[in-house]
Amino acid sequence: DIIKGKWESVLASVEQAGVAQGKLVDLYEHIIIELVELRDMGPARALLRQTEPMEIMRTSQPDRYLKLEQLLSRTTLDFNDVFRGRGTKESRRLEIAESLANEVSAAPPSRLLTLLGHSIQWQKQQGIIPDGVPYDLFYGKVQEVVSSSEDRPPTRILATIKFPKSEHPCSLAFSPSGEYLATGSVGGFIEFWSAMTGKIADELDFQAKGSLMMMEDAVTSLAFSHSGDLVCAGASDGKIKAWKVKSGSTAKRFPAAHAQRVSSVAFSRDDTQILSGSSDGIVRIHGLKSGNMLREFRGHAAGITSAVFTEDMSRVVST
Repeated sequence: DIIKGKWESVLASVEQAGVAQGKLVDLYEHIIIELVELRDMGPARALLRQTEPMEIMRTSQPDRYLKLEQLLSRTTLDFNDVFRGRGTKESRRLEIAESLANEVSAAPPSRLLTLLGHSIQWQKQQGIIPDGVPYDLFYGKVQEVVSSSEDRPPTRILATIKFPKSEHPCSLAFSPSGEYLATGSVGGFIEFWSAMTGKIADELDFQAKGSLMMMEDAVTSLAFSHSGDLVCAGASDGKIKAWKVKSGSTAKRFPAAHAQRVSSVAFSRDDTQILSGSSDGIVRIHGLKSGNMLREFRGHAAGITSAVFTEDMSRVVST
């Protein structure tokens, strides 16, 4: 994760690990510099001014801390200039990764399977687990034999949601848990429904109070974050907004995301970026924290119909 620059995962991991403070200071300093290079200033300031490693740097190495404060006020930043004579960004990542690797003990996931296998063999020898019959290790009991079901197309309708003709839906998305169905209408309204009953989800406070999420134009694309906490909408006027599902409050606005209709939106695996495609033929990545456009992909001769991240986040695929 360090070598790939997945800083959210790195920070979440080091919080659980007993890492020496000096190495944490080096790590946090590097992350702040990379965030400044990306112009992601909000998280950079938060790490510098609200974390224990940086407080230690401020008191023990005030000159080093002051240099970071000065970086936050610069309008442009070249990482290689900051670390002139100390290697490239990639080499610095590798140095930090190697120093932290010595601090953390880890075993490959396959080791757990080996231990479980030894445990099962021992329990079979002791007669704790019956031999020769399927055993459910998770529930700790003999597995029930389930007859195979016939593969048939679905025939039963769970629910039907009716819209006024003037407010017909233009987009929809299931929440990751399958609990909610979100719809976006031609009038710009975004509503949440029970996926099982088709009724309005009144357990969401903002809907119970009669409040609504709303775009200024038709909602042409919708997507939930992987955590299910956020929903993102793209509109026919090229604008994108993200909301918090539980409260209905706005998380981030992208008022100039595209020049034409937003036909596709998708969250990155860590829910820190939004990928969008538009009828203008351009695919863009937007930072959810900074609110800035981080990257742009051109090459299509016509409008984008869909765009997604690959599972490992190394590529973007668009149609």
